[in-house]
Amino acid sequence: MRYDTIVIGAGIAGICAAYWLKEAGQKVLLVDKKGLLAGASGAAGAFLSPRLGKGGALQLLTNEAYRFALGFYAQKAPEAFFQKGVARIPKDEPDAERFESYKKHLDIPFDLCEAKELSFIDEDALKFGALCFGNAAFVDPAGVAKRLTEGIDTALSLAAAPSKERGGWRVGRFLSENIVLATGSEKLPVEIPYIEIGGVWGERVDLKSEAEIPMSLHRQISVSANIDGTVRVGATHVRGGTESEIERINGLIVQAIELVPSLKDQTLSRIYAGRRSAVSDHFPLVGAVADLNETARRLKTPHRSIKPESEEIVAKDGCYIAGCFGGRGFVFAPLMGKMLSEKILGRRRVDISVSPDRYLLRYLRKTT
Repeated sequence: MRYDTIVIGAGIAGICAAYWLKEAGQKVLLVDKKGLLAGASGAAGAFLSPRLGKGGALQLLTNEAYRFALGFYAQKAPEAFFQKGVARIPKDEPDAERFESYKKHLDIPFDLCEAKELSFIDEDALKFGALCFGNAAFVDPAGVAKRLTEGIDTALSLAAAPSKERGGWRVGRFLSENIVLATGSEKLPVEIPYIEIGGVWGERVDLKSEAEIPMSLHRQISVSANIDGTVRVGATHVRGGTESEIERINGLIVQAIELVPSLKDQTLSRIYAGRRSAVSDHFPLVGAVADLNETARRLKTPHRSIKPESEEIVAKDGCYIAGCFGGRGFVFAPLMGKMLSEKILGRRRVDISVSPDRYLLRYLRKTT
């Protein structure tokens, strides 16, 4: 069977890419060797929260994606969208000083909140106050995936590697003009020497509780608003160490109770874990994969004037990539998926800050 595009990887990056291509009229196949959200996306807390900082390019891009994601999920998957706001809480005095410096750079509306306004939070945890973002939200990953994949063909136990053939790509018994690599932190199924994907480990627990938590919280860990007796607790930057999984999970729960004392009467419902993909500059990786040999032959050592998305860069025919959203997969995926679909359809170039060409040019300048 032949498709316009086969998307390899059914995490939120692949799902959103497939969704926008289907919306544009393409015949799309979404494949994964394990299933929908079987990796890091299924373990995500799926919080939609703005990025704090001093107005740098990554903050601006993240918050553009954040605004887009809020409208996208509210419209496309309203039953899985919970807009309860979030309180961002400094962990100590130096952190509070950083928060103060961030205020003038925030391009998202916020309020300054104090302990008396957030009575469900431990008073000592709020001694430095909090920045409250009333339009922040979180989503249910499974509900989003179900809604966005409606009308899209899937092959969710297919582990076949893609191979280039005359006139297109083959993935198992399926053929397509294009492929999108959305395989997260796993080894890329197509060799791309100039891209090295790393990752950060994330864990999430769902707690059953009657605790009154009307809005989500973030202070080192994230705690969701209570929805129908379930509270999510998660941390993205949990890295390898000497602690066992149960020690890390207990640590998450202890930190959550320190924030919200009424969570002491909770029951552990479920544990999730996954490795979230990222690259060294922390920007997403979205766009066409280059033909390394042909581009090197043409450019030799690229001049500094050659920028990502330049016409001098030769694309690998019909091969694209989407991912490396770090701990903000559900924030970035809708906007990046739309951007990629427009690239595949020839309507526009991707933003140079997310183009894979940035790593290609660094590689060529280093190796030639």
